[in-house]
Amino acid sequence: MEVVCAIIFNAEKKVFAARRKEGLSFEGYWEFPGGKIEKDEDAVTAIERELQEELNLRLSPTKELHRLTWRNKNGEFELIAFAFQSELEGMKLSDHDESAWCRMEELLELNLMVADMALLPQVEPYLNSL
Repeated sequence: MEVVCAIIFNAEKKVFAARRKEGLSFEGYWEFPGGKIEKDEDAVTAIERELQEELNLRLSPTKELHRLTWRNKNGEFELIAFAFQSELEGMKLSDHDESAWCRMEELLELNLMVADMALLPQVEPYLNSL
């Protein structure tokens, strides 16, 4: 299974994270928005669709940032992270009940999904290179 996520950063180089709302799998955990790649979809199409569904925004990635293989209670998957630059004007949360713009050290304080946490060593150097 392949899963995509969005590492969205703003002009201040803060990273967007959102908390999964009650009733969803992994409720209460913070994450980078995204989801499963559907049949007949490529990774870019999937992340653009997920952001439309979860944040009500049309965004295009600036680049593929990193891929990693992970296993959780739902099985093994490949996580494909894309970088986006946006201030998220007009965003409306659908799968989340809270969101925040975070500095790298603030992300470490969140109850962040473990696979998303594993992306942080790639996120920090990328943001520092901008």
